[in-house]
Amino acid sequence: MTTAATSLPFLASFLILFLHHGVDAECEPVACGNFTIKYPFWLGAPSHTPPEPSCGHPAFELWCGISSTSATMRGSAIQVLSIDYAASSLVASHSRFSGRVNGVCRADFNMSSSLALSPFNISPTNMALCLLFDCNGTEPGGREYANATATCDRPVFAYLGGRYDRDKPPSIRTGNCTYTYLPVLGTEAAVSTAANYSNLLKAGFLLDWAGTGGIGDCPACVASGGQCRYRNAIGALACLCPGGKLRGPTCAGEFPRRHLPLLYCTAPVPVSGRRRG
Repeated sequence: MTTAATSLPFLASFLILFLHHGVDAECEPVACGNFTIKYPFWLGAPSHTPPEPSCGHPAFELWCGISSTSATMRGSAIQVLSIDYAASSLVASHSRFSGRVNGVCRADFNMSSSLALSPFNISPTNMALCLLFDCNGTEPGGREYANATATCDRPVFAYLGGRYDRDKPPSIRTGNCTYTYLPVLGTEAAVSTAANYSNLLKAGFLLDWAGTGGIGDCPACVASGGQCRYRNAIGALACLCPGGKLRGPTCAGEFPRRHLPLLYCTAPVPVSGRRRG
């Protein structure tokens, strides 16, 4: 037999869960390709104006196309191939290389410029893939240089070696060539040579995002029963709590025990629970 005493706590829990579900639907984790987009990343769209508060920091907005195996960082050519949330890192590639056989022909640019003013850092675990263009008779020699000219309309040579350092390119013979170097995954480079330039460019490189910074302590918000949001106006995390109230940084104390009797009073007493005189 169900009594008022046993049904009321259940009703209170149900109401809290119902209110919580109503505030987190918009920013719930969503699958994209082979990984899940979740805070600090969030799913946006080219024609969609982010709400205030938004589901995350603007730099972490990703676009995921239909039938796509990767996501794209908002308004950029950087594609996200996988995300390791525990390590605060992701594997990214440039759209010039994704799915292209002749991507090396279009590699004469600075990768770091594509990430300017972003919270992401090119990991020092990446290796440097050096590419030489337009050598004008000063083409490099040696077995360590791979001739990548076959698929291009101009001579291109590749050299693999050394850790990637944005400010300190590897010291190699360049002659009069136009010279650029790009980060590639250290794990891939360890079992490859310069001749594998095409696969190395497609496999991408590792990016890190440092600490929590303006991202905030999302796990603490979730543990308190809330959902993580980002206040663009003040550049800080906010915690969206059951009932739709925006707090920060957690929902601790949102439903104090002394308020529960007010919820209990809204529940009707079942007829089966009354005693007849």
